[in-house]
Amino acid sequence: MKSTPIIRLTRRAFVAAGGSLALAVYLPQGRSSEAEGFRPSAWIGIDPGGDVSFVCDRTDMGQGSPWALARIVAEELEAPWERVSVAPMPDNPAGWPRSMGTGGSTAVSGSYDLLRKAAASAREMLRLAAAVEWGISPSECVCRDGVVTNRATGARLGYGALTAFAAQLDPPQDPPLKDVSEYRLVGRSFPRPDVPPKTLGTQRYASDVRLPRQMTALIDRSPWPGSVGRRAVYDASAALNLPGVADVFEIPGDEHRPPGVVVLADDFWQAHKARTALEVRWVAPEGGSASGTIDPEADFRRRLVTALYEPAPLARSEGNVQEALQGPGVRRVTAQYEAPFLHHATMEPMNCTADVQVNRCEVWAPTQAQTRAQQVAAKLTGLPIEAVHIYTPALGGGFGRRLENDYVAEAVLASQYAGRPVKVMWTREDDMQHGYFRPAAISLMHGALDEAGELTVWRQRVASPSVLRQLRGMDIEVDTAALHGVADLPYRVSNLEVSHGEARSPVNVGFWRSVGHSFNCFFVETFVDELANAAGRDPYAFRLSLLPEQSRMSAVLALAAKEGGWGRPLGPQSGLGIACSASFGSYVAQVARVSVVRGELRIERIDCAVDCGLAVDPATLEAQVSGGILYGLTAALHGRIHFDGNGVKERNFDSYRMLLMNDTPEIRVHIVNSGAPIGGIGEVGVPPAAPAVGNAIFAALGKRLRALPFEVPAAQNAPVEEQL
Repeated sequence: MKSTPIIRLTRRAFVAAGGSLALAVYLPQGRSSEAEGFRPSAWIGIDPGGDVSFVCDRTDMGQGSPWALARIVAEELEAPWERVSVAPMPDNPAGWPRSMGTGGSTAVSGSYDLLRKAAASAREMLRLAAAVEWGISPSECVCRDGVVTNRATGARLGYGALTAFAAQLDPPQDPPLKDVSEYRLVGRSFPRPDVPPKTLGTQRYASDVRLPRQMTALIDRSPWPGSVGRRAVYDASAALNLPGVADVFEIPGDEHRPPGVVVLADDFWQAHKARTALEVRWVAPEGGSASGTIDPEADFRRRLVTALYEPAPLARSEGNVQEALQGPGVRRVTAQYEAPFLHHATMEPMNCTADVQVNRCEVWAPTQAQTRAQQVAAKLTGLPIEAVHIYTPALGGGFGRRLENDYVAEAVLASQYAGRPVKVMWTREDDMQHGYFRPAAISLMHGALDEAGELTVWRQRVASPSVLRQLRGMDIEVDTAALHGVADLPYRVSNLEVSHGEARSPVNVGFWRSVGHSFNCFFVETFVDELANAAGRDPYAFRLSLLPEQSRMSAVLALAAKEGGWGRPLGPQSGLGIACSASFGSYVAQVARVSVVRGELRIERIDCAVDCGLAVDPATLEAQVSGGILYGLTAALHGRIHFDGNGVKERNFDSYRMLLMNDTPEIRVHIVNSGAPIGGIGEVGVPPAAPAVGNAIFAALGKRLRALPFEVPAAQNAPVEEQL
């Protein structure tokens, strides 16, 4: 067998040959010059001093994903972590290699493979540059800690010294990737640079933007979306006579964004006083009420209940449900569950600053969707999309609300009218009333057990508004987002039917943290508990019997049960509840321990096992999952949006309560690194929280709670057996 020849080249010979050892370009390359160093791709830069800059194109909403992504780059690049920095997000999404937007728990999971390849490609280019410098084969070179070392001689070249030559090379098409077992940075936790400024209050957010000649705008909006035909009745004279007030004018709305009356002033408080002085009334085209109905909330619920029984296309059908329900000895269980409209309740209300000029538009927006924000601004201004620049300051929470860019449109329209930079500020009351709410939903469930207590039938109808149709305008037969966790039910059932009944919402609906999983997990996991109770079986063991052996779901269930003390005796009016969920490529199970003393519910502890394939940063994962659990508990105990003819009733945190610190349970997160493809983390803690607590309340009191938010104690409501 012949040995592979070793190619030895000088740098001059390599350059003369045109870099023929390099393979085809597969990643978008940044422009490189000797002064700026080495930019092998759009995401990575190495300067002549050896410092690495990572350009993050995913929004940080407090979840820390930019530093997790930078860790992936540093790992594969073999760069020292202390020499890696995160650069600002690019301001021109139209010129970026992929769409800029952050949602669906994809910030890390959707970038993991791409950034590994980009970093590995850069590493191999540096290795090749060193090999040519020494006239040896690249296989004789080792990259480590930002240095390339000659195996034979021990000679060393820092990455910075190689940047000029490496910049002349083409990236390899399929660079070798490190094995996970070799990771030294990924899988460890490091201090996050964003924590000190947030802790000390020095972090700058979008509301801190200050531009020359900038004015502040507050807007009085129609209380209902789709209010294009409604007109504002007001007298601007009192507002215009107040000090610091420059103008009052109207901006149009669209299908999802209500029209508004804009007050332009020197600062926030002057604009706030002036808006109060307007006393705007919104009049329907024919002089009717703004909502067009006497009781919009009751009217909507009637439509929701009707959608439970009207014909609807099946999203999933297996076996023969009707025939199985009629079998001998079948025990039937029926239940109906409800979940209300919910607000995102970000700590930072919506705001945006825009500066519309003749040939350029600049926008400072705390957005999750930079590409869409750029498209919105370009459409409103008529400018080429490349002339619109989106700057993304830190976000004070997103949770899906900032996927919509209604507040961006308002700032652009206001600046365009005023001819100067305008910052549109929302008060908390504005934010509460004009959200894109998590849809309310009702689910009717039918199950059947055979004589041995085995589940033989699962029939479920979910009735809710369609976010995909109502918000995105998609022409669809079934809204898959409304059936998250149901159409892909993880349990094995031989006879199964799943359908969605659509009811149009009178208020804007949008993607809320964990989307359809947020209510469907409550429906599914509470009903599984009811079925287990009807079969006289342990809820944990019953779930395991419905799952494949050695599955990822059964593994997290077993770990949560073990750590949560499942099966251990508890005191009176105390109980354990279990629930699990597969969402966003990850598997989660939670065990909640609760007690009810003198009618007061106390959630004492939640043990959560999570498998996202690989924990890039365990501390960040734990924080994200814990935050998701708290978000889910807030909704389970307090969350509910009401509305009437004047729009949304809730105005602030006094009427839309948050979970307080003294109500927060001990949360323990247990990580499973299964080695599966990496999944999401930001939303996966939310879905199981409510059903785990609800099932624990049943264990403690024997009372089944089928509606959110929970009211404790509740009347006895055992499963209903009936002929279907």
